[in-house]
Amino acid sequence: MALNWRDVLILDLNAKLIPDPNAGHNLLDRLRNVRVAVEGGFLHIDPRPTGHRDQGGEHDIFVVPASAVMSLVYRVPAPAEPFVGEVRSF
Repeated sequence: MALNWRDVLILDLNAKLIPDPNAGHNLLDRLRNVRVAVEGGFLHIDPRPTGHRDQGGEHDIFVVPASAVMSLVYRVPAPAEPFVGEVRSF
């Protein structure tokens, strides 16, 4: 089953659960600019930067219980304005 991914600006967890991509020995409870998907009671987290997500190869996806999420912020694109034009007949 394919996951429905959403880009998230800020993800706050209730504990330090995700390894820091810059220093794997540190764990993070706040992630920025990640991608997440919900499946059942679990949140799948892809911490790769936006420009690296389309690259092939193996990568880590972290799964945490959805109850570990304190908050997340994502942006919804504004709907396109309908075209309003002038119709002239000659």
